[in-house]
Amino acid sequence: MSPVAGNFDINRLIALMPPHEGAGEAGDWAVVEQAWGFRFPRDYTEFITRYGQGEIDRSLSVFAPDELVPAGAPQPGMRGMTEEARWLFEEDGEPTEEVRSAGQIVAWGGSCTADVLGWLTVGDDPDAWPVLVLSRDGGAARVFGTGMVEFLHGLVSGGISPSPVGAVVAWGERPPRFVHWRDE
Repeated sequence: MSPVAGNFDINRLIALMPPHEGAGEAGDWAVVEQAWGFRFPRDYTEFITRYGQGEIDRSLSVFAPDELVPAGAPQPGMRGMTEEARWLFEEDGEPTEEVRSAGQIVAWGGSCTADVLGWLTVGDDPDAWPVLVLSRDGGAARVFGTGMVEFLHGLVSGGISPSPVGAVVAWGERPPRFVHWRDE
């Protein structure tokens, strides 16, 4: 597995896709991490603090931990998506040298074509967890040696080509737009 560039500057993503007024989730990350049993990657916590849970160009959803989003938010919760991703991998996935079991997967996002975006939770350093993409079409999970924010930047800037998700947005051709769940 390639090393993860865990120090990607979120300001590069903000310059490309500024969060709108009122975006972001507030809450006690210590409570969240106690509920989940691990520390979340720093780039993810910074993203959720600045952007929150929402959608990018109606094609890609980013989930906040359930503990930070009030019940009744229109998007599915992170815990439920993680359970679904693990089930998907158990049913249709192909274990690889990198992804050996469904229990290694924590979902943080999804595409409009039902791809699941998450982390491969290997090792003791969450900042080193690579992004993985599970396709609804089955097959092996694709692992990317980047953190979540760097992955999103590459995806919406067109820097990751071809796109590993089935969303049909022409990313890289126009500025992406993030919309918080309260404003959807």
